[in-house]
Amino acid sequence: MVSTHGSGVGRAWDALRQAFPAGRDWTPPGVDTPFFAAPLPDDYQAHAGIPSNVSHFLDRGAAMALDAALQALASAGLGAGAGDARRFAVADGLGFRAPGQATLFIPYGHVIARALGVRGPVLSFGGAEASGMEAVIGAVRLVARGEADVVIAGAAQSLQAPVLTHLAEQGAMAGAAAMPFDQRHAGLVPAEGAAYFVIESEAHARGRGANPLATIAGTGELFDSAAEPLAMADAGEAGRGIQITLSDAGFLQNQVDLVVSCADGRPAVDFVDGFGILRTFGRHVYYADVTTVAASLGHALAASGPLSLALAIEALNRQQVFPIAGLDVAEQGLELAYVREARDERLDCVLVTSMGLGGTVAGVLLQRPALTDHIR
Repeated sequence: MVSTHGSGVGRAWDALRQAFPAGRDWTPPGVDTPFFAAPLPDDYQAHAGIPSNVSHFLDRGAAMALDAALQALASAGLGAGAGDARRFAVADGLGFRAPGQATLFIPYGHVIARALGVRGPVLSFGGAEASGMEAVIGAVRLVARGEADVVIAGAAQSLQAPVLTHLAEQGAMAGAAAMPFDQRHAGLVPAEGAAYFVIESEAHARGRGANPLATIAGTGELFDSAAEPLAMADAGEAGRGIQITLSDAGFLQNQVDLVVSCADGRPAVDFVDGFGILRTFGRHVYYADVTTVAASLGHALAASGPLSLALAIEALNRQQVFPIAGLDVAEQGLELAYVREARDERLDCVLVTSMGLGGTVAGVLLQRPALTDHIR
């Protein structure tokens, strides 16, 4: 992954554990007005392994996407000649764009496929802020249907002036640090970032001697057609999306140890996802811990779901939870078990939520690989 803290999961994890707030005054190229945002570090340099024959036409977002994809392949132990290129695929979430803004000339998924020599399907997914999570779910289905052995899935988001201006005009941007779930939450901090994963069947992974970081136990998605184009789904639909994800995995609510929420500091998003979680898990003795990455990484729009997923996997592997930066007094009515400090925690199952403007709701349920054989 690539985030406002640089390349790699480790830097982002350190920022989360320290509850470091994201954002700074930043002037994007070509404009004079600064925005409060969480761009890449000024000294960011893309992956040294990016082939020279493609590096000359990479824009900011494509460089991040290919950087993250190459990190994912290295983590998975895959390289040139690792398998039949016709059985490799790419699933990519389309970057968030402002209304009327030109779309990508070359989608990032195509850039990744060209650079890596992929000859299987290359799919692009919409869904606004949820497009990256939709890509991950699409990858799971490609593998489950036997249409690919390995899918590189995720999304990248760069920030341009039209996107920032649109968010500002909608009153969505905070003027300082985002404070998800806090009574002071007043908007998101838009961020740049990218996260990609290697998704493959259990049989294929074992056949090549791979050690999976996590198992995807279930996925869920829906579209709320009652939502306006610039509004989120309502809390009932958010809760239904969580229930679909749990049902797909065959899990009960009390089997979920941690929820990595898509709450980002926008009151509408915090309330919708928060009450969706509350409707699902209820006011009873057991609560899943609830946290979010947006306070420390900013909200990376199309890449927000994959970034949350990457940090959820890291939490599973470290057996630790990370706090919500800036959370002081929780919003009234949302009685959730918020993570307020970094600590060791037994984690077997983590739920990650994602929502996009216009009504898209998506979720992924992760499980520790060590549990897979026992449960099956």
